[in-house]
Amino acid sequence: MNNLFDKVFSVDEIKISVLVIVLTLSSTFGLVMYVIEGDITDNLLSLLSTLIYEITGINAINITKEVFNDFKNSKIKDNIDSPI
Repeated sequence: MNNLFDKVFSVDEIKISVLVIVLTLSSTFGLVMYVIEGDITDNLLSLLSTLIYEITGINAINITKEVFNDFKNSKIKDNIDSPI
């Protein structure tokens, strides 16, 4: 379970990612607006959901890229060892 959590929810680009910074700031702003007014606007909710989808998509693409690279590397190793 811990390995799945690290693979799916980790964002490697957290140090320099504008998406993560904007998501953090928007979430904080949404929390403050909820405390002050008791409601979060639909535009902010759309922005937050879009940012979450983008970060999830980046992670999914990175995981897929790693799988293809591992498969490609294993095929290269298999071909080198074969006598043909």
